[in-house]
Amino acid sequence: MKRLFFLIIFLVPFFNWGQKIDKVHIEEYDLPNGLHVILHKDVNEPNVIVGTKYHVGSKNEDAGKTGFAHFFEHLLFHGTKNIPQGELENIIFNAGGYCNAYTNYDVTYYYQLLPAHEYKLGLWVESERMLHPIITQKGIDREREIVKEEKRMRYDNKPLGNSYFYLMSKLFTNDTYGHNMIGSMEDLDRASVGDFEAFFKKFYVPNNACLVVSGNIDIEDTKKWVGLYFTDIPRGEKIKRPKKIKKTSGLDHYTEMDVKGLRNQSIEIGYPIMSQSSADAPVMQIITSILSGNSDFSYFDNNLKAEQDTVIKRLNASSSFWEKVGTLSVKAEITTKESEAYTLQRIEEQLELLKTKSVDPMVLERVKKQYISTYIDIFYDAQTFADKVTDYYHLHKNTSDIKSLISDIEKVTSSDIQRVAKKYLNINNRIVISYHPE
Repeated sequence: MKRLFFLIIFLVPFFNWGQKIDKVHIEEYDLPNGLHVILHKDVNEPNVIVGTKYHVGSKNEDAGKTGFAHFFEHLLFHGTKNIPQGELENIIFNAGGYCNAYTNYDVTYYYQLLPAHEYKLGLWVESERMLHPIITQKGIDREREIVKEEKRMRYDNKPLGNSYFYLMSKLFTNDTYGHNMIGSMEDLDRASVGDFEAFFKKFYVPNNACLVVSGNIDIEDTKKWVGLYFTDIPRGEKIKRPKKIKKTSGLDHYTEMDVKGLRNQSIEIGYPIMSQSSADAPVMQIITSILSGNSDFSYFDNNLKAEQDTVIKRLNASSSFWEKVGTLSVKAEITTKESEAYTLQRIEEQLELLKTKSVDPMVLERVKKQYISTYIDIFYDAQTFADKVTDYYHLHKNTSDIKSLISDIEKVTSSDIQRVAKKYLNINNRIVISYHPE
């Protein structure tokens, strides 16, 4: 009886998850000015998310004008013709809400979490941000100093705070994914009001944006107010996007750096991999977890036993997926510079296992379950869903592909893992960055 009870408990969640995903209703359409609208009704959500995701990130910046996308993340909170400077956040807070934004290589996202009955306030704020921003020299000067302090605190003052961006600079050209998302402070210092106005006019337009309203909403009523607030905003010019992203001409396979404040010798290994919309991306997610996931089964923990190794003090793998590219990174903290060759050899041995030996079915199943339990949460949380579904609109082929998040993971086989590991984790594509304590 106990065994039967366990099986019932084990299977019920999967049944419920499938039901929940099948019932997710996304209504999407375009306004005449090109603004894409996604409406998602969830009667179990007491709040509403109203957000606008623009298809512009740091990879869209021109050489000599980096940092603009992140800068606008700050600048578009300043105020508009109808929202006094510094009052935008207060208006949202006073309505019982919260607002924020983020920028990455590919997109910039502004959003408000509000009580469901205040969704019209969120629509008004987003329409104001798109139609009536105030871009002044005073506002630029103020935000420039804030961005400089952010860069110092988040990146420059940490010994390896810029390591990911340095790795990207070794893999991709500086005019796309090869420069820091926050940009060059020298570029921002040189930029004029006209430069910022031109960047806004090009990218922060309805036909480069996706508006999302997710939560306990009335679909038809929301459509009416979306039309009232956004239909009259002028369409921008068509944006030309590169079809392919250039990699650096000839990989610099080995680089050494002295780092102030670094306590231990460290190395980082990087591989260029697939984009987030590639069919191989779920396989690489599984690979990353097999290498460096749960300590009960990860290859690094079980085969290298870093806690017992006198050479390798710490070891982990992580993968990042972007619109056009991706990276697998392996970071190791080691005892001495002379330990590098040994460490690289041991890491390569684990990658060879992925290429030549089938993964234990129980391990593969456990990794899948971890991803499934994480992904199902997306469909139960309006805030997370709004963020994810707008990514799917901008960065994937079809918005509805979001419903395949779980099935794509479930389909991964051991032979897929071997195939993808052989294709992408080639030692000839590998770069190694060696960081020495200064």
